[in-house]
Amino acid sequence: MPTESDVLIKYIENEQNPSYFPVVLRTQFSSRRSNKRNTLRRNTPLDPSHNQYKQPDPRTISKRGRVRVYFRKIPQKSLQYVKDLWNTLVDMQWRWLIAIVTIVNIIAYVTCGILFYLDAWMSGDFDSDSSHGRCVQGIDSLLNFFMLGIETITTTGYGYLHPTEYCHIYFMVLTFSTITSILIDGAFISVVYAKLNRPKLRNIHGQVFTKKAVVSLRNGHLCLVVRVNDQDLKHGIGTEIKMFMVKGETNEDGYIVPNYITELQVKPYGMLFWPIDIIHEITCESPLWTMSAKELMTQKRLEIVVVVSGSSIKTGQSTRSQTSYLNKEIMWGYQFSPCLDYDSKKKGYMVNKKTFNETVLQEVPLCSAKALQELQQQIENFRSREPRECNELLEELK
Repeated sequence: MPTESDVLIKYIENEQNPSYFPVVLRTQFSSRRSNKRNTLRRNTPLDPSHNQYKQPDPRTISKRGRVRVYFRKIPQKSLQYVKDLWNTLVDMQWRWLIAIVTIVNIIAYVTCGILFYLDAWMSGDFDSDSSHGRCVQGIDSLLNFFMLGIETITTTGYGYLHPTEYCHIYFMVLTFSTITSILIDGAFISVVYAKLNRPKLRNIHGQVFTKKAVVSLRNGHLCLVVRVNDQDLKHGIGTEIKMFMVKGETNEDGYIVPNYITELQVKPYGMLFWPIDIIHEITCESPLWTMSAKELMTQKRLEIVVVVSGSSIKTGQSTRSQTSYLNKEIMWGYQFSPCLDYDSKKKGYMVNKKTFNETVLQEVPLCSAKALQELQQQIENFRSREPRECNELLEELK
């Protein structure tokens, strides 16, 4: 009488379905074929000389959450930046923003100094006749006019250098300096506030996401699992977690889309009080439905992007953390180790950060989810027929 193992082995050795990669029955194998299975379980190349993973990673999102999308050959690039000056300043790096503010202030100081120089020239301070009062007191070089411009723009108060009532356009210079200082301070403060208040797109030091993703078996279904940890509750308000797959796709017209983005459905995940597992169950609607462990490893371009967005409970600031996993960073046949324990002394739950990224080996089939479902149906059919075959055998023995 055949057994379930015979059915599994027959299914494995079926040469009519080459896309169905073998299903692991046990981990204690000594044959050459089992070594390939164990190699695939650990997501390392079958051929040690294969240099696929030594090449630069074609990522859309870096592990730290930065978007690796750049634009080139933009027509009238400088003009486009000037037209959208606000977003240009907000997206600019801090060092360039500080440099621009410094240059603008120096230009304002020099302009104000030049206006005072013109006022002094118009008022006759440079004439040989000294019978009339001087417009600016204490001036003996051009550097003094520059210092006077700084005192006027920054409103630090006049000292030894100061204008008098004999100036002709002093009030115009003072109005110009007041408006200029308001514009510079207002623009700089607004840009700084916008830069600090915009959503942060990063995964700092791997505090939010695990370094690896795993494919494990849960309730008889293959699942893609990523662990997320929000230690500071920066995404505690309005938490939203999404998962996407970036992969080459061929449409019905035969056109190849090199980076086609597909959203993966995520099961309910609850609250982010402690590290939680974000689960994508591989069903018939999933793009991973027909993908086995071998096909996952040999994909030239496959990237799983995970995005966590929300607002901080402490500050209310919007935050978005994101990262990505290449196919070499998806471990087939593993599950995450438990990292949450209850401490009776502190009367609370304790999170062990050392085990946050740890994984343990799990007995998981290496075939696709579609092949696994067909295999499970064959086993169920075999089990339903087994009692009847036993009755027939007993009748024959009688």
